[in-house]
Amino acid sequence: MNIRFGYKTDVGSYRSNNQDYFEFTTNNYNNYLAVVCDGMGGHLHGEVASQLVVNSLVSHFQNFNFSGWNDEEVNQWLRKTVISIQEEMVNYAKINPDTSDMGTTLVAALIANQKVYVVNVGDSRLYKLHHNKIYQITADQNMWNSTELKDKQELEFQGQYKKQYNTNTFWKVLTSALGPTKTLKIDTYVIEDVMGTYILTTDGIHDYVDKYDFIDALTSNNKLNDKVKILIDRALENLSTDNLTGLIFEIS
Repeated sequence: MNIRFGYKTDVGSYRSNNQDYFEFTTNNYNNYLAVVCDGMGGHLHGEVASQLVVNSLVSHFQNFNFSGWNDEEVNQWLRKTVISIQEEMVNYAKINPDTSDMGTTLVAALIANQKVYVVNVGDSRLYKLHHNKIYQITADQNMWNSTELKDKQELEFQGQYKKQYNTNTFWKVLTSALGPTKTLKIDTYVIEDVMGTYILTTDGIHDYVDKYDFIDALTSNNKLNDKVKILIDRALENLSTDNLTGLIFEIS
């Protein structure tokens, strides 16, 4: 199994600082970890939250050999580690009270045992390109996805929810995030057919491009970093108002 990765991040056109943070790393046991966090822009110290979560998850990851673990053991480790990181954030806020309202999303992919294990909090995403088709692996933890299907259909019929770039601000309000005072819901996924191209994105990208943009960028003959740049440029053309980060890796 061969793994290559690339990335690009951009502050965007509307923000004064970049609150996204990311990492791709390996440990001494030939396991890999890709992680992206989007510090919550409407809250103080979003950049502190995103960096704290990424650095802590990487630190935990470095100490474990996941070889031979079954799916439930890996998923339990991911859940317990995320809960532990939230406790670290609580303790950090006790020492630094001005950070008590900080928050961040989290999406991470752990590669071990010929599988990809995914953990998600919030609305950053993991996509997989396989046989020239794009699949969104994670589900956004927001108001829209917390709404019953019949109510969604009625709202769409009434025109209160439109499938256009960034037109549904209320429905995109997060129902889960990582932070000292945030409600936390942890989703995990297991991908067994690992071959393909994966990309972790913040909403500054995926709220402003469609699946065809993803397919065009990821199937192009460009270097991995440049594939992400294509998506970022497209999102900026569509007037993205947020920081933009994409972390891409290929398994062959």
